[in-house]
Amino acid sequence: MNVLTVLVTAALALLFIAAGAGKIAGARGSVSMRDHLGVPARWWLAIGLLEIAGAAGAVAGLAWTPLGVAAAAGLALLSVGAAVSHVRVRDTATTAAPALVALVLAAFAGILLAS
Repeated sequence: MNVLTVLVTAALALLFIAAGAGKIAGARGSVSMRDHLGVPARWWLAIGLLEIAGAAGAVAGLAWTPLGVAAAAGLALLSVGAAVSHVRVRDTATTAAPALVALVLAAFAGILLAS
């Protein structure tokens, strides 16, 4: 395990913990985005819980590689879903950028954890 793997995995976890916590807590900005994207409230809560679980799994993957790789893959898939949701409502690239950054970070973490 090298320093880059730990740093990228930590950044991934922090990003998804923050995103998931906002969804679970019903933060104003998060609810506004949910409504803009047309996502039902129950799904938004489920996505938030999956983001927190994925972040925890990625960190645990520093000790047990298969879990980390699976968690990073799951977070990448959540990010693909977010990007597709932004495309569906014809958002600008700037609005969709966080989803794309999360996708790249999750993929990079998964690759690092697997190697």
